[in-house]
Amino acid sequence: MDHGQKNSFPTLLFEVLPKKDCQNVLEIVHYAAHAESIEDIKDVFSRFQNYFPLNRLLGGLTRIGPEGQFNGFSEIVNVSYPDEWLYLYWKNRYAEIDPVFKIASRQPGTHIWSQVFEQATSAQERAFIEEAKQFGLVDGVTTGSLDPACGLASFCSFASSTEIEAETYAPLVEYISNHIHLALLRTGRKNAPPTDKCINALSPREVTILNWMRNGKTNWEIAKILGVTERTVRFHVESIFAKLDVKSRSQAVATAMDHGLPALIGLPSAV
Repeated sequence: MDHGQKNSFPTLLFEVLPKKDCQNVLEIVHYAAHAESIEDIKDVFSRFQNYFPLNRLLGGLTRIGPEGQFNGFSEIVNVSYPDEWLYLYWKNRYAEIDPVFKIASRQPGTHIWSQVFEQATSAQERAFIEEAKQFGLVDGVTTGSLDPACGLASFCSFASSTEIEAETYAPLVEYISNHIHLALLRTGRKNAPPTDKCINALSPREVTILNWMRNGKTNWEIAKILGVTERTVRFHVESIFAKLDVKSRSQAVATAMDHGLPALIGLPSAV
């Protein structure tokens, strides 16, 4: 999509939408235009989810290298993607395999999953697609927007746990996503370095505990949340410190955020 198309008013979209849906779209766009924080953007996604039949929503910023290569996530705004799937996606570096994400990070515009999946030929890509379906990510629409000057790309994914007529929703998703992309660039951190290998060394339980630490919870509070002893939590915190080469909770949280740890809560407890 060129610049002129992106800024043109989507007359056809509003001609076919029922009046109530037109009001819903304007409401979503209004809040996206006034978003000043990641929580505001999450609210925008939630409003969309309340009004339209797409039940898996996610957006974020990624770092893009000088040659256009993916250099890690800078921000993740998750509304309804399964936490365990996001952990596996991050841990297993699925961004390097996911055919939809790869094309969205290289080419601005709107990409319909079913059409991209049809072009997937490698065994890795096919296995990835089947695994995603097991987590309720069957079909959807993803939009991507590049900002080469800042070394950033933004993306929005609107997915469904069942097969849908994605082409029907693509114009709607595209229009709303244009405003969400601007909000992501306006509110997101732009100085996060690429994901570091030490972050990838964390176990699922350590990622869970680190995220609760990021949310200001004490060891005692985390133990109560996870149903384990405070001693167990201290053991995992010490392991986190060792893997990240830090000496305090604040340093651990800062290092995790700087190196692309996604904000995931409620992950599986397996080590």
